[in-house]
Amino acid sequence: MVTLKPINKKEAALYLGYGKNEPDPVILNLMDECEGPLQEACHPSFCYGIFDIEICSEERVVLSECDLELTGKDIVKLLSGCGKAVVFAATLGSGVDMLMRKLQVGNMPKAILTDAMAGAAIEQICNDFQEELALQFPDMKQTMRYSPGYGDLPLAIQGKLLETLSAGKRIGLNVTEGNMLTPLKSVTAIIGLRNIREEEERSRLKDLAAGNVSLNAELSVGDCSKEACAGCAFAAKCHKNDN
Repeated sequence: MVTLKPINKKEAALYLGYGKNEPDPVILNLMDECEGPLQEACHPSFCYGIFDIEICSEERVVLSECDLELTGKDIVKLLSGCGKAVVFAATLGSGVDMLMRKLQVGNMPKAILTDAMAGAAIEQICNDFQEELALQFPDMKQTMRYSPGYGDLPLAIQGKLLETLSAGKRIGLNVTEGNMLTPLKSVTAIIGLRNIREEEERSRLKDLAAGNVSLNAELSVGDCSKEACAGCAFAAKCHKNDN
């Protein structure tokens, strides 16, 4: 079960266009009045799948064991160096849509504030999921969340993405003919996973090749056995062979 934390009103204020400025007391009081009904209307849930990936070209990524393909230079760049991709979907549920329609008829100021607070709420659900993902994969580094419609990743993949996750059955999340998510306060995204140790090793070897780090700084006596010198690409430069 997904639990919605108290809504971050600073985040909601960003959606309202306040930037770094804090809303005045009247708006803050209205936010307090809106939070209770919004919390009651929310039934947050999410689903996800983790897939091995293959970068086939500069503009195409294939996910293992499914028909979902990701196209565009931006998503290829995001997933470069990643071994896996997380396909993720989250929603606050249809109750929020019903609440919004009711407020739009009877109280437009509260409708505007509730919409911003719902935006902050779904953002919190996504952030909480990524925290759980970090605990599940402590040796993996996450990329930013990247959603269909960002950059050159087509919005038209929404339907295939939801189908891949069986999101309609699992969390009641669907897509319209115009590729809009329903319920409205919902998110789909792709997150790349990189192996931290492999990334550090690639960076270390890159620095060695560029001469940014000396081999002597990288290796000290006892780091490897004498037998390991045979066939080592760095044997000629290793300080263990100085004597």
